[in-house]
Parts: sequence; structure tokens; C-alpha cells
Amino acid sequence: MVRRLMIEDLKLVRMVHDLNADVNGNVLAFTVSKVADSLEDYERNVWIYDGKSLRQVTRGNNDFSPRILGSRGLVFLSRRGLGKDKPGVEVWYLPFDGGEPMRVAYISGGINDLRIVNNTMYFMSNVGPVQEDVKFVSEWPLWFNGRGFIHTFKSHLFSLDLNGVTRQVTNGDFNVVAYDVEPSGKRAAIAVSTNRFKPYRNEVWILNLESNEKYTILSNYSVSAIKWSLDGRRLALVGNDLHRGFATHDHVLLVKPEDGEVIDLMRNVDRNVGNNLNSDVRGSTPSIRLQWVNDWVYFIMMDGGVAKLVKANVNGGIETVIDGERSIEDFVIMIDGVVYFISMDPTRPTEIYRLLNGNEERVTNFNDWTNSLELSKPEPFKFRASDGREIEGWLMKPTGFRHGVKYPVILEIHGGPKTTYGYSFMFEFQLLASEGFVVVFMNPRGSDGYDEEFADIRGHYGERDYEDLMEGLDYVIKGYNFIDPSRLGVIGGSYGGFMTNWIITHIDRFRAAVTDRSISNWVSFFGASDIGPYFANDQIGGGEDRDFWSYMENYMAKSPIMYVKNVKTPLLIIHSLEDYRCWFEQAIQFYTALKYLGKETRMVIFPGENHDLSRFGKPNHRMTRLRVIVDWFNEKLRT
Repeated sequence: MVRRLMIEDLKLVRMVHDLNADVNGNVLAFTVSKVADSLEDYERNVWIYDGKSLRQVTRGNNDFSPRILGSRGLVFLSRRGLGKDKPGVEVWYLPFDGGEPMRVAYISGGINDLRIVNNTMYFMSNVGPVQEDVKFVSEWPLWFNGRGFIHTFKSHLFSLDLNGVTRQVTNGDFNVVAYDVEPSGKRAAIAVSTNRFKPYRNEVWILNLESNEKYTILSNYSVSAIKWSLDGRRLALVGNDLHRGFATHDHVLLVKPEDGEVIDLMRNVDRNVGNNLNSDVRGSTPSIRLQWVNDWVYFIMMDGGVAKLVKANVNGGIETVIDGERSIEDFVIMIDGVVYFISMDPTRPTEIYRLLNGNEERVTNFNDWTNSLELSKPEPFKFRASDGREIEGWLMKPTGFRHGVKYPVILEIHGGPKTTYGYSFMFEFQLLASEGFVVVFMNPRGSDGYDEEFADIRGHYGERDYEDLMEGLDYVIKGYNFIDPSRLGVIGGSYGGFMTNWIITHIDRFRAAVTDRSISNWVSFFGASDIGPYFANDQIGGGEDRDFWSYMENYMAKSPIMYVKNVKTPLLIIHSLEDYRCWFEQAIQFYTALKYLGKETRMVIFPGENHDLSRFGKPNHRMTRLRVIVDWFNEKLRT
């Protein structure tokens, strides 16, 4: 029997992620995550697929990030042997011959980007003393969202063997932000950050792992991924030269390790590398993966509301490998040409698929529970903005939709601003549709998935982006006769929270609003956010070298709190106490001002959560958040 989605169905979602394979063999390894029965955390376990059958191979309920070690077995990360408050992670080894998992090492600084080269493990980890009580601070940044206080840490490259012998490969007053070790194991290419106030401007070094000699091949680029070719003669990087600040698209760059010559393999493609589609049912944030196959480099690229798999040739030219109305989350290309990939779409969360000779099939069925639900399929629309630019959006009808009925509408606004909405699964959207709301979402100026000019709203927040949203809303109200224009709601998080605050301080067309992990005051954001000085200078000041004090009027003019007296819309404020991206002071300022002025507002505060509450927060907190959103809109939009 078909039924509608409920908040409790979050417990049924299976999140497939951390895809890994030995491309010369025929074994895939990956993580499957789900909500734990306690609702306090998630259960994560490792599965493998040998081309014929699926098998769960760990049951520690806190096992993740598997890496295949040839035909011998696999290693994975785990916190199964650690207490709740103990930092770091363990490395475990699981032989394929049926033996029991064995603990290899405990890494107190945590592990980021685990890789295996020539049977040696490499990873990035934090180095520095832990100040568990009083904080003695003399460095910036002080903290980072999701990581806590980081002022004593540097990120460095390490190696580890199966005997548990750990070696720190790099050392010094810098942070390693990306790396790869060439297949021979003799050299590493590492991207480093040396300027604490411009951590996004990196150098790329070639490091001899035997002699520790190094030389620089690239400077002043923002680099997020590195991959050696199989013959060790070429490097593929994901990065950009920041010519449009943070609006600049990442491209795949071919770099010669001898002289640092750079060739943009995407020079004729004005799109961004990586998956920036929003989703609230991922086990982890999609990593930026590069894979060499002969003279081709494979990677995921944004294109409108789609994240697709493409390949670039070293001699020029890009070809699409897998596209469609969906989100490619991860992939691996086997030596026989088989492509395995993780994908989701608006009506089905993540599964693994296989592509061979143009034929595609689904390998896993972890989310077959969705077959029993009536879900709303987003209907795409496009409209011409008042300045002539085409804007893309989607509308979701309420489940159980009936002709002749007028429905309330909720406008969803994404964060970033350089992220995007599109063909991914959004539990929140499906829940609102199941509650009888029309859900409208779109990609206004500032969004990813289009050209750089489209993404560049530096210094102009609340202008063309705001107009796109309002004109898009006008378009759907005019074009769909089942929308009730007198019952409009708006909700957004992060930049979307800023835009929600901006909207209700400038117009009163919405009957109710929800602002989530929002920004209300750019002046205090500059000093309190973990990315404040450089993000605010670039995005609000209009450029990374803008002097904050000289452009103070810009920061004030773009701060919703300056216009709070205009608010007539009832506002629900949602914020997390450990949100260091948009610190809690952003919420409390806005709430205090609204209360002081006698405006209608409520606030829900989540202790122990950060900026990623809606995506990776404790399940019970995520469910509470969804419940208060639904209750608020039902209260305000049903009468």
C-alpha cells in the first residue's frame, strides 16, 4: 500500500558512500550508513561487491572509509574501540581469507584522505597539542566548523604500514590541503597553505619521499585535489587562479612535474568541477575524485541541476560519460572498462550502479523502501529574468495532489551561495510535499552549475540574486493555477538564511519564514566566523584585498539587522550552538532585535550541533528540526 513520507522515515534511509576499488581486481568496497536505533548517532559499516554478490564485512557500527589492499584484504577506519569523547580514529585491517579484523594503529589527530600506494597507507592528520580545558590562543583561525578549536594544529602528511609504523612525512609551519603519491611511491605532490588569512591560495610542491628534497611547481592557485598519472610523468590538479575570487570555477589542470607548466583541460568549458548539489541524505560530503585512464582524466562536473561524470583528454576535449537527471556522487573505472558509480535522484537516495558498453544496471537496492511511498517528482521550469538571463527552477506538487485545490507554497533557498539545487534527493522537500505544501526551489544568480559570470555576485548580495528569486516566485504563481499566493512561506539556510532575513526585512509578501544557520550581521561575521575575514572580504567587500574598515558601509548595508524594523513576517529562527561558520551570535542578535521591537519570532537552539545540523547532525536533532519547521508552516499557512 502506497503511503506518504513521514519524519520517522529518516530512519529508513541508507546512505551509500566512500566508494573504493582495486581497479585491477574485481572488488568494490564502500560504506553504508543509517540512523542508529538510539537516534543519537549513525551506524556505519563496510560492504564489498565482487561483481556477483554483495556482502557486509564489518559489524562494528562505526566502520567507514574502506581502502582495498590488492588481493590481500582491505583497511578501514573505525571508532569502534574509542570512547565517545576520545579524539581521533583507528585503522583496521581485514584480510579477504576470512580472518578477523585487526587493529593496526590509533591516530589521535584523525585521518583525512586515506590512500594506498604500493601497500603503504598515506593520509593527512592534525599535528599539535590538544588544549582540553583553558585555551591559550595566539594563532588564527581559532576554530573551524565541525572540527572545533584548531589554533594549535597543523595538517601534515603521514605514512603508515600494516605493522602500525607511522611516519610524519611533512613538517613545518604550513598546512597540507591536498596530496597524491606517485604510483612508484618515490615522490609526492602536495598542495600547501602558508598564509593563515588566505588559506585558499596554495603552493604545490614535489617532494622526494626518500631524500625529503622538494621544489615548487605552482604558486598562488587554489588547489583541492591532485592525481598522478599512472606513469608518473603528469599531474592532474583540480584548482583555479581565483580571478573571480570564490566565484571562480575549479577546472582540471594538467601540470608537468618538471617545470610546472599548466594546461587547462577545461579551457572551453565554463563549468565547475565537483558535486555542489544540495542533499540531506548523504553519508559524507562528496569528495573531489580524479582518475586517470590512459590519456583521459575522469571527474564529476556540475551542469545546471545535474552532477555528471565526464572525462577530459590531455590533448584537449571533454566528453560526457554519465549524465541524466540525477546526482553522480562518486565513481571508479575498472581496468576492463566497467564504470561503477554512486548516484541519487529526487525520488531515490544513493545506490551503486554499473555501466558497461553503454548498458547501465543498478547493483544495490538499499533504498527499495521508497517504492512504497508516494513521492513528489520535481517539475523543472525556466524563466527569463528581467535582465534577460534564463533562470532554472523546479516545483514539487503536494503528494495526493488534487485539481481544483489551492495549495500553500514554500520557497526554499540554498546556501553557499555557490551551491546548487537540482536532481538530488532532498528529504526535507519531500516531507514538506507530503504535508501538503507546494515546494519551489531555483538557482538564482550566485549559484553553481552555470558560467562564472552567473556565479559572481561578490559585493552585490541581496541584489540580482534577490530579484531572481522574487521574479521566479512571480513566474510560478502566474503559471500554476493551484498555488495560493496569499499563503507563501520562505525558508533558507546559511546564505539561504541570509537571503531569508534579507527578504523579510525588505518585503512582507510572505506569511511565514524560517531562517536556519543564518547571517544577520556581516560586521560581526567578519570577526566571529571561522572563515570570516577572507570570505566576507571577497563576498561582501567585493574582493579578497578589500580593507574591512574602509568598506564598513558595504558590510552594514548588506546586513539584514540594519532593516529589522521593517519586519512584518513571523519568523522561526533555527541555529546550532557549535556553528562556527555562522556563529550563534548571528541568530541571537536578530532574535533580540525582533523581540525588542515587538515582532513575532521564536527560536530553536540545538546544543552540540554545528553548521551541518540538517545534513549530518544527530538524527534525533534532525528530526526535531524537521518537526518544528513543519509545525511552524502548518500553523502559519493553513488558515
